[in-house]
Amino acid sequence: MSKEPKTKFEAFGKLFTVIFKRKNVPVNVPVNVPKKRLTVILKNIESNKKITMIELANVLKVNKKTIKRDIKNMKKKDLIKRIGPDKGGYWEIIKKSKKSGK
Repeated sequence: MSKEPKTKFEAFGKLFTVIFKRKNVPVNVPVNVPKKRLTVILKNIESNKKITMIELANVLKVNKKTIKRDIKNMKKKDLIKRIGPDKGGYWEIIKKSKKSGK
């Protein structure tokens, strides 16, 4: 029998919090995009502005969710933006990353 922590309740006056133990939650999801992957994404967008997230995932041999997270971070950093819809639109590079040498 495994000894998993039970649900934890904490009271603060009239308020309380409940903490649940979750299973199968990855703890190793990187916060920062690895620089090499960022560079490869930028180079692929530069050569094909209509590249899809699925195509990027296949090139980099990672899950589509990983590319979505990377793209989201790149948008926040004003490196790229999407022009138009997912189907029929294209990527625009706003500024190059320092690591890609441009």
